[in-house]
Amino acid sequence: MSQLEMEIPMDSLRSLPEGASFKKKSGQANASVFTQGNNVVVVATCDSLQREIDYYWELYYSALEELEDLREISEEREEKECRHTPLITTILALTAGIIAGTAATLIIKTIRNG
Repeated sequence: MSQLEMEIPMDSLRSLPEGASFKKKSGQANASVFTQGNNVVVVATCDSLQREIDYYWELYYSALEELEDLREISEEREEKECRHTPLITTILALTAGIIAGTAATLIIKTIRNG
């Protein structure tokens, strides 16, 4: 855990020129204090928290890319299955026709001959 404290006298804040600020860093914690008009603005950040955010965003985008890859693979498989089905149907129909034709020919020859 990083923590920092800043003590700034009010006179120093009042006399702070426009655009200037007080800054302090301790470990991963950073703080900046400046005036903006009649307001005192404090900006504090923690690098370790940003690293955590970056880590989880990276995990999110990785999972999103994997999901997209899986979706593409699934679509390709569906397309291949659809393409092969008419070919298999044609082969089966042709084979059934040949078998039926051969059987009919044999039956007709058997009946005629005897």
